[in-house]
Amino acid sequence: MSTGETVTRLRDLLPVHHLAQEPDLDEGPPGPLTALLTAVAGELDVLEEDVRRLGDGWFIETCEEWLVPYLADLIGLGDVPPDLGTAMSRRALVANTVAYRRRKGTLGVLGQVTRDVTGWPTRAVEHHPLLVAATHLNHVRLGRAAVAALRPAVVLERGAVRSPPAATQALDPLMHTAEVRRTARRRGRYGIRSIAVYPFPVHAQLIGAAGVGSTSEAETPRGPAGGWSRTRASGGWHHLDPLGRPTPLFAPPRPQPALAAHAQEEDLPVPLRPRRLLELLRTARAGDLDPAALPVGVRIGPTGTDLGPERLRVCHLEDLAPGDDPQVLIDAVAGRLRAYRNGAHYVPSTVFVRYTYGAAADIGAGPYGRTARHTDLLGSDTWTPPVSTGAGAPRDVQVSVDSGADPAMPLTVADVASGLTSIEAAWSDPAGTAVGATATVSIADSARYPANLAVEVPPGTRLVLVAARWRERVLPNGNVEAPAPGRYTPDGLRPHLRGTVQVTGGPGSSLVLDGLLLEGDLVIEPGDLGSLTIAHTTLTGSVQVRSEPEAANATLQVRLERAAVGAVAAGPSVPLLRAVDCVLDPQGLPAGTAALDLPGAHADLEGTTIRGQVRSRSLEASNCLLDGRVEVARRQIGCVRFSYVGPESHTPRRYRCVPADGSDGTPQPVYVSTDPASPAYLVLSASCAPAIREGGERESEMGAHHHQYRPLRRRAAERQIGPYLPVGSEIGIFGS
Repeated sequence: MSTGETVTRLRDLLPVHHLAQEPDLDEGPPGPLTALLTAVAGELDVLEEDVRRLGDGWFIETCEEWLVPYLADLIGLGDVPPDLGTAMSRRALVANTVAYRRRKGTLGVLGQVTRDVTGWPTRAVEHHPLLVAATHLNHVRLGRAAVAALRPAVVLERGAVRSPPAATQALDPLMHTAEVRRTARRRGRYGIRSIAVYPFPVHAQLIGAAGVGSTSEAETPRGPAGGWSRTRASGGWHHLDPLGRPTPLFAPPRPQPALAAHAQEEDLPVPLRPRRLLELLRTARAGDLDPAALPVGVRIGPTGTDLGPERLRVCHLEDLAPGDDPQVLIDAVAGRLRAYRNGAHYVPSTVFVRYTYGAAADIGAGPYGRTARHTDLLGSDTWTPPVSTGAGAPRDVQVSVDSGADPAMPLTVADVASGLTSIEAAWSDPAGTAVGATATVSIADSARYPANLAVEVPPGTRLVLVAARWRERVLPNGNVEAPAPGRYTPDGLRPHLRGTVQVTGGPGSSLVLDGLLLEGDLVIEPGDLGSLTIAHTTLTGSVQVRSEPEAANATLQVRLERAAVGAVAAGPSVPLLRAVDCVLDPQGLPAGTAALDLPGAHADLEGTTIRGQVRSRSLEASNCLLDGRVEVARRQIGCVRFSYVGPESHTPRRYRCVPADGSDGTPQPVYVSTDPASPAYLVLSASCAPAIREGGERESEMGAHHHQYRPLRRRAAERQIGPYLPVGSEIGIFGS
């Protein structure tokens, strides 16, 4: 309840004669009694809210996170995993502990406990039934032969499923000879007493998933194919990845299985096997599966309808269907498709797809939820909002970009260039009030927008480019009204901007990019831009800040959060750059390009992986992987903590770094993959030296994945699953 409502409630409790000399609340300044009640109402609101929270604190479902260990103590659950902030919650473990104790010793409980502790889908495997067994005439075991049969291709394909950074063989059904290496040390797996636990620290990201299987029209984005992504044509194929990279397709895992259920392939975020896709298509063709539930959907043309399951064919496993209608061959391993019509191959101009890909972390552009972080991002911007609220005061303006825009829809345009033009028109209107406020361009689908963009931000004004759709309103009777302008949801979208973005800023202006896939460079032209924020964005080119003597961007503060950027370069006049949980990797740029070139700036890095040369005036770095040569001009100030620094680097003093000051012969980082299209991009491998893999703060890994606290989760799971282990068994947790 607001303070004003509480004041009204308190006034209603007073006798009327006490209010005889008091003006009404909506008439001028408050009287002395009303001023007193206002002060009391503020404290009363705090007290009532605290009482409400006390009631919530009795239940594990509603209590605050800091109360979880106290409730765990009530049920005798000791050694509760550490609080890792937003990375995971311990709530599920405490809530299910009593039920788990009733099911001690079962494989399902081992997987469920590990999942509750780590937050990752998990599969536990008992390896004794997978050992090769000698056959006796009285005990024939034909299913445990020492030689694998090559005819059941489904079995062989399932055994080869791997979802990096998860370990292999989690789904392997083949027989193996016994190993003598210890399972607890994660060396051997196949033993009589061995049980292996396989967590899958991968997020399945659904593109075009909003509205799939939903009953509400308000949940479905507008635009071509309802928010689906446009493919990239190359060499006769259409790559599902908008950048044309070979990316394995994933299948969305089923909702969390029932308590103590043994996780199967359908419950895990694993790559989509071709034969599994074929089985799902055959089920849909028989009418036993809704086509909207298929892991892949295809539409040819911006207004085309879904291709039915009979026109989706699996590459190398089945022939084209008879008929003249368009159909496609899908290569689930490489994430691409090939279109056919009248039995002959052709290349359609536009193809839109719905699919799922894997990612180890929510870094860069993606359809994951960003609502809370976007709100925090705008609130922490150094831009100062206007204070005046009277007539003529600055007013925020917004434009929605929708490639399938309805001309009758107000404040909606069909491309980003038109959206910026509309914003600039509001800025230049002499009678307008847009200058000095926030101007938002929200891109409401996952389409491609190929165009070079240029915009000039007026002084004291903030421009926000965000992947978000306006919220539609659902009435109690079920009718859907038009979206409310200005209220947007930054979730479920990954728009693709292809071209160079040039921005010129006036004094005190600000630019925010959030949730975009930008294939090109971001160029800040000479001017006086005050703040640049790039968050949850993939930028394949570089961020370039240009300067001139009279327009040096001398007050510009650059901030990167959860962004994947090729490189950042700025002139000597730019004073500050801060990067948090980011990746800077110039591997797609010309050879010799420095990942971070800031000769006049102070670089403040937290949990960031940089693969390339770094140059800055001064440096503060924590939990970073600086995988390249680092040159810092002013080494008397600043500090590098819990970080890896490349050979021949010159940095400020180091604290618990690899290598330490003056040491040689240091280990090198070992990554699961350095391919940006891989789900395990720049994740540290299990074979990486412990000094790097567990050398960050709280003994977590260094680099961009530090915030996930992977080693801490694994160690917490090892402690928690001990009481549930079958007697005489030995357990090991496998994976990066």
